[in-house]
Amino acid sequence: MVRNTISVSQTLTSATGGIGIGRLAITKKLVLWSVLILQVGFIGCIWLLQMNYSSQDQQQGLDQSHNRVNFVKSGGAETADRSQSQSLGTHCPRQHENVNRYDRDFYQMKPDRLNDTQIQADYNVPAYVEMEMGPAAALWCYREGTINESQHINDVDYLMAPPQCKCASGWHGRDCGQPEIIWRALMTHSRASRRGGGTAPLQLSEASSSSLHRLFYMVDLGAWEHISLELLELQLRALLEVVDYFLIYYVSNGSKERSLDSLLGGKASYVLFRCTSAGNCSSAAAYAHFRRQLWSLCGVQMEAKDLLLHGDSRTVYAPAALKFLKYYAKDVLPLRFRLKYNVYGFYWQHPKRTLLNGVISSLGHLRGAQLDPHLLQRQASNTLGDLNHYGGWSCEMCLPPEQIVLLLQQHPSHKLPVKLPNDTRNAHIDATYMQQLMANGYHIDGSTQLLRLRQQSEKYYAPDEALLHSSQFGQLLVNLYDVDIFEDIQED
Repeated sequence: MVRNTISVSQTLTSATGGIGIGRLAITKKLVLWSVLILQVGFIGCIWLLQMNYSSQDQQQGLDQSHNRVNFVKSGGAETADRSQSQSLGTHCPRQHENVNRYDRDFYQMKPDRLNDTQIQADYNVPAYVEMEMGPAAALWCYREGTINESQHINDVDYLMAPPQCKCASGWHGRDCGQPEIIWRALMTHSRASRRGGGTAPLQLSEASSSSLHRLFYMVDLGAWEHISLELLELQLRALLEVVDYFLIYYVSNGSKERSLDSLLGGKASYVLFRCTSAGNCSSAAAYAHFRRQLWSLCGVQMEAKDLLLHGDSRTVYAPAALKFLKYYAKDVLPLRFRLKYNVYGFYWQHPKRTLLNGVISSLGHLRGAQLDPHLLQRQASNTLGDLNHYGGWSCEMCLPPEQIVLLLQQHPSHKLPVKLPNDTRNAHIDATYMQQLMANGYHIDGSTQLLRLRQQSEKYYAPDEALLHSSQFGQLLVNLYDVDIFEDIQED
């Protein structure tokens, strides 16, 4: 009996050992297969990476061979598949963002609880007045138009006037958001409406983050060889903090994308359109091109509530009025700008003092002008600016003397009336003659005496951007050919 028991136990032990050995073999096989699968996967990853690097190298070599630059910064594969010829001259880093932000341009004037008790003690406010007033409402102030950001709501006498922000000189409104030019335009229309005037050019609403509109700035540069790069840089830089998309078109036989890209910088959003001749460079054709490019390359759909600003190569617009329209205007009928009329530089002013040029409007009104911004300007019946407060600056022939001579040689005399230096047969216009006109303040017609302007006594002498960076825009600010300018410098 004992032997049988021992034999049975030995049999069980041997069976258990066999099962353990079988499990160990299976485990070894699983480990080996796992290692094999990992090795195959690792080799596959290395192969895929090598294929990707080789394709990138081929693409870089192809780009270098064609010598092309892609200015589009896209967020998906859809834009990457588009042709490079379409993407040249288009840059849209902020595809769906506004260049302005409400929380950055406005600040909240918060109530001071400590002053609540002081006001009640000083004025002995009745209970029914407190019930009507209720808790102090939040008041938002336009940062650029105020002078004391630390002011509290309760610094204002509630019994005398409702709370309002403390406005700087030249700013108006409860939140100090109306610049002088807008305030005067509204006052002018108010007087006209009382005399039976027409429709209000602006439909205004309270500023908020949801009411902020986009601004598209369409610039007609004309012939590239006749523009002032210094003035072009100024007009673009003056509006970098206001314009959402720059739409620039020009006439040239060669591409100027690199020059414009260096002027606009990497943060600005823009679309460029080069025309081979002036005949095929109408504003309607340019607008159609910009609309297609914005949608196909940037994913931006132009809407009826967006604002369109149209100007030429010699106009620098004042940014304050444009920013107001972005925040406060629900609808803008076509508005022309009354511009300060400068010649040769900001140091000479034409005796006419101002001229009307440029237009801004809500895009919804462009269909009534057959999608032609030039026609939209002719339809404008209201104006921003007056004889003393301008909507911007128009700088005629603000070019070096040599470039002015080239301009006069290529334009018919009936478009630019020019007086020759003398009546002799060999009389001609050269750079020396132009320097004399610029020094003495005479127009190219030889008879119109220009008005001398001095920065010390002129309120709107030049755009703020030019004054802040006077070393970069010195030729526009200082008459280098005027001997009297050195006397002014010595007096200063």
